[in-house]
Amino acid sequence: MIYIITGHRLEKLSNYDIDWIKLAIADILEKDKNKISLTYSGMASGVDLWFCEACYEFNIPYIACIPFEDQKTKMNQESMELRQHLISKAKGVKTSRNSFMVEKANVGIVVWDGNKGGTHNVLQQLVEKKIDFYWINPVKEIVWECF
Repeated sequence: MIYIITGHRLEKLSNYDIDWIKLAIADILEKDKNKISLTYSGMASGVDLWFCEACYEFNIPYIACIPFEDQKTKMNQESMELRQHLISKAKGVKTSRNSFMVEKANVGIVVWDGNKGGTHNVLQQLVEKKIDFYWINPVKEIVWECF
């Protein structure tokens, strides 16, 4: 099974319990690790990088999907360094956007607070394509399985 991640960047998550979000992502990956053959991440700060950290920890291969060359300039120094480290550990690197990842996905993990934006767009694509997903809701600190 191929899993993808979508979710908010670090700065949008500052009002939520970041440790809980990281744990929720890791719990899903640990629970499903024997079913996962490959994952894809957009490599933005926040959710994307935390997902790759957990994949690396559980020895789950991931593809770093970089949407544009200057992506790293949109994050703080710590996130830039973590991103570079995680890209060096990736199974592969692709220049791609969210729709590419959705096309590859069997299962999505969505960290979404209910607001419009890029995460909402990917969620809509998952629903339209009838792709199962986990919804990690940072507002209510609950994980829903949407299968």
